[in-house]
Amino acid sequence: MFKPTDIQRGMVVRDRDGEALGGIVAVDPRGFTIGKGRIFEREYPVRFCEVDDLDGDDVYLRRDLASLPGAVLAEGALDLDDEARHDLGTAPHRPVAYTHDLTGALVPME
Repeated sequence: MFKPTDIQRGMVVRDRDGEALGGIVAVDPRGFTIGKGRIFEREYPVRFCEVDDLDGDDVYLRRDLASLPGAVLAEGALDLDDEARHDLGTAPHRPVAYTHDLTGALVPME
């Protein structure tokens, strides 16, 4: 069991499957905020009741990434090689929601 006072800025937040979601940028009496980055296009608030456990500098949530509202790949989050970028042409990037497939792998939702 964790204590909310153990959660600090700079810790890494992970979903229940261990996927890194981002770092904690702020902590308040109700919860904390995950900074914008690869998964979230803007800062994402999390309540302490959504935390399952702490392990060192990692905070594990009760839910997986696919079940978090607002979880999308931020623009440019997919590090594509030059050939894949060429296939995209000049189409603008848009956020892509994703989920886990039957094997547990993370895949874009279509």
